[in-house]
Amino acid sequence: MNIIIERLWPEIRPFKWKLLLVMLLGIAISGLKSTLPKLMQVLSDDGWKDGNEQIALYVPVAIAVMWLFISVFRYFHLFWMKYIGDVVAVSLRRKLMDKYLRLNLSFFQQVERGSGGLISRMLNDIQQVQEGIGKLADLVREPFLFVFSAAYLIYLDWKLFLFLSLSMPVIAKITKSLTKSLRKYGHKNQESVEDLTKTLKEGLDGARIVQSFNLQKFMHDRFNQQADEYLTTRKKIISREETAGPVTESIFVMTLAAILVYIGGEISKDQMTVGHVLSFITATGLISDSGRKVQQGFVKVQQAIVALERLSFIMDNPSEVPQAKNPVPFPKDWSQIEFKNLSFSFDGKEKVLNNINLTVKRGETVALVGMSGSGKSTLVNLLQRFYEPSEGDILIDSISVKEIDLYDLRKNLSLVSQDVFLFADSIEKNIQAGRLEDPQISVEKAASLAHATKFIENTPEGYKTRLGDLGNRLSGGEKQRISIARAFYKDSPILILDEATSALDSESEKEVQAGLNQLMQGRTAFVIAHRLSTIVNADRILVMQKGEIKEQGDHKNLLEQNGLYTSLYDLQRSM
Repeated sequence: MNIIIERLWPEIRPFKWKLLLVMLLGIAISGLKSTLPKLMQVLSDDGWKDGNEQIALYVPVAIAVMWLFISVFRYFHLFWMKYIGDVVAVSLRRKLMDKYLRLNLSFFQQVERGSGGLISRMLNDIQQVQEGIGKLADLVREPFLFVFSAAYLIYLDWKLFLFLSLSMPVIAKITKSLTKSLRKYGHKNQESVEDLTKTLKEGLDGARIVQSFNLQKFMHDRFNQQADEYLTTRKKIISREETAGPVTESIFVMTLAAILVYIGGEISKDQMTVGHVLSFITATGLISDSGRKVQQGFVKVQQAIVALERLSFIMDNPSEVPQAKNPVPFPKDWSQIEFKNLSFSFDGKEKVLNNINLTVKRGETVALVGMSGSGKSTLVNLLQRFYEPSEGDILIDSISVKEIDLYDLRKNLSLVSQDVFLFADSIEKNIQAGRLEDPQISVEKAASLAHATKFIENTPEGYKTRLGDLGNRLSGGEKQRISIARAFYKDSPILILDEATSALDSESEKEVQAGLNQLMQGRTAFVIAHRLSTIVNADRILVMQKGEIKEQGDHKNLLEQNGLYTSLYDLQRSM
């Protein structure tokens, strides 16, 4: 229960006065309901048995009026509890989304069920929490009804209540056992929902590959298997949820049956009236109903606790890029970028980068070449603080990138990646995403520099054309040019080109390369390339191998060294 206080109380605290109102209304509802047994006794003994017409008339009217008040109170009681649950659910989703946006790339690469699992936690787990909060209304209201009704039974006949209460420890034991089992299967059930969401997302995102490789049956079978696993855990959960009610009610009714035998004997001896019996049965019914609702609410709260534990794993995860306590702005008149004794590894495993020392002057174009896995992309990812280095640091002049405001740092970096990501929005919005405030050039100018104007104007609505999911309405080359236009629009002093022309045909590559050459003028550029023909004019070329810089120099000097670069260059020329 501690996790409810730690995780939910900060969310619920702004509604503390509404919660107080909910509690007071719950007490009022329970208090009014608990008078029903006494009213039934008065109606039976004084109204019907003794023939008092006024009591026979007024008591039913009083019950009707009382129930009208109960209905009004119940409306506000449940309305505010459910609305607070909705507000808390939205707040948790907002915070979880913010957390997702702050987590570094290492976290996403290590998540077992990928983005589908993270989506499941956003939707399904928080839904469980929301339902649990809704059931808190029962946990607030019904215990009072239980206590009030129990107090009346003690007043009516303490021996009967004592006999009735013998079933309580058994019911409590059953509830404890069931909730423990529910928490166990709750975790498994939420994991199976994650698997379903993951497979669904992969099927939608990878529709082209799935159909191309005839994987429809494979995906269908995998989804069906995961659906069966989900149903298996749901069956166990439903079984335990629905076992609680019948078992406890049966125990309660058997106890009540024994009591009724005793009552029959008392009535035959004129020791108890029919009104007493009716009153006792009414109060017992209220106790049974409140006990059942408390039990159901407790079960839902247990499931909410499971969901909160899973959410806490994300919310408390330290795998995010830390912002400096007193961040400094990105220096305006900086002169160099220094990679100092820089090393990096994933989870302490083999180093991806090993003791890199590199100084890049402002305005210099540096190309990084080498075989896949040599550490080229990791080096520029560390500059953007997608990861944190295992050792060493990156300095802008003498300022560590860790001390620079993270937003300001990335504002001064433009990335054009081989993995083009476009939003399901218009062409115009995708280009404007490069710089949401204070643009330096127009969208049309950025598109022109990226050699994208011609195909944009041929789309149905020009710059207003919506691109669909992941920009799938465009070809690979067209998507790449939108990405390049976005970098032009951002107009940052540092440019990172990670295989920026890899998706282009020869003609498009020639056009875009001309635009990139213009973009790089006066900027510091890091160019990752497999096609060595695209970086022959770089100021400096770094040849990387197994996380180390093995060679560096311009194109001509590296060829004269007749080393790794020459081997790579000759290999590509022969292809």
